[in-house]
Amino acid sequence: MSDIDRETEGAVRRFLSLIADRYDIAGAIIYGSRARGTHRPESDADVAFDVLLETGILVSPLSVWLDEWEHPEDYPNPALLQRIGREGVRL
Repeated sequence: MSDIDRETEGAVRRFLSLIADRYDIAGAIIYGSRARGTHRPESDADVAFDVLLETGILVSPLSVWLDEWEHPEDYPNPALLQRIGREGVRL
């Protein structure tokens, strides 16, 4: 992580350290506005990470705030949330 601001790097490293106790993380990538350097103060940090689970299936989590589910038009990619709503199976 070298081309991002210190605040973003620190927040993502803290997040990864918190989940590292629970998951075997193979790697992580910051993407989106914070990786491009075009973020605003309220922008989230988009992080893709590979978790090695004993299931043999790669799980790709996507965190979404409740208000984003309730107002997908305010989400950076509303079409994605709409597709999840149409195709998703609630557990």
